[in-house]
Amino acid sequence: MQASLRPIAIIVELAILMAVIYSLFAGLKFAAFDFGLDQKYKPFIERVLMIMGCLALIFFVAHLIAFYPHLSI
Repeated sequence: MQASLRPIAIIVELAILMAVIYSLFAGLKFAAFDFGLDQKYKPFIERVLMIMGCLALIFFVAHLIAFYPHLSI
């Protein structure tokens, strides 16, 4: 009986990719406010970055499911 490692590999890769995206967006947010962006824009910036993160997640899920190679033990 063969077990497929593809779903596990996709989930692990998604976790790594989203950690990188989260770090990138957090750094972008911190840099924007450090360079003088007013605090009244903070909720808007957070929502925009959250939407962009969700779009990145959808993009990565679609492409990993479509193009990830089949792995077996």
